[in-house]
Amino acid sequence: MKHKITTCISSNNNLEYLKLAVKSIRQNAHYNDMPIIIYAENCTDGTNEWLAENADELGIEYYIENDGDRENQRGIGGGIDLCVSKVKTEFVNI
Repeated sequence: MKHKITTCISSNNNLEYLKLAVKSIRQNAHYNDMPIIIYAENCTDGTNEWLAENADELGIEYYIENDGDRENQRGIGGGIDLCVSKVKTEFVNI
């Protein structure tokens, strides 16, 4: 395995922050080519479309959930749990 660490991000309607976070990882992290896993829940700000359009170029694995049922929402913690469950590296950066 090439990488030892994966970054996990849980997101809800914070597209501009998400763009900055991914850009910062790719430009500034010691392992700037590390895997990034993003969970986007109920986003209405263009996050889903941005992920679909840019995932391959930026090396992002992503999961989108658009279930409007508040009782079944994961929230930030549940989103991180989902991301971590998909990690294939030894270490995780949250």
